[in-house]
Amino acid sequence: MTPPPGSLVLRRQIAPLHYRRMTECFTCEVNAGRQRAPGGAIYEDAHWLADHGVSRLVRGYVVLKPKRHVHELADLSPDEAATLGIAAQRLLGAMRTALGTERIYVCSFGETVHHLHFHLLPRYPDMPGLGPDLVPALFSEKWICSVAEAEEAAERVRSALQSLPKM
Repeated sequence: MTPPPGSLVLRRQIAPLHYRRMTECFTCEVNAGRQRAPGGAIYEDAHWLADHGVSRLVRGYVVLKPKRHVHELADLSPDEAATLGIAAQRLLGAMRTALGTERIYVCSFGETVHHLHFHLLPRYPDMPGLGPDLVPALFSEKWICSVAEAEEAAERVRSALQSLPKM
């Protein structure tokens, strides 16, 4: 059976080939627009960019990453480090308003893509609380959303961001 387009299983199968063809890292490719994120950029400032996760693990899954290629937190410039909290706080507030989440988990693990990025993973009322079952279920595509659902979520978060007071 062929995995559905965009599925994590399919991406794992083509990832080695895909990464060899790219001249930059996957995150840099998305930041430059050479890989399309559903709904386009949600948040952008001088140092940070956020969009809906390409893998669409769950509706409203946002990835926040520095524009500049850096491997981990220790590599951030002082300006990037100083603005990270503001970017995350604004995004999380907009996500909570726009998506009706129970909670939003923030995590960073980048062993496959060596470009610092933060997963902003919404948990909805019909999902279990954080525990041994939530993260594996997310990555098993239990709550995967369609491209249209991801684009609609991106637009809702973007609109909620515009209604927040400027910092």
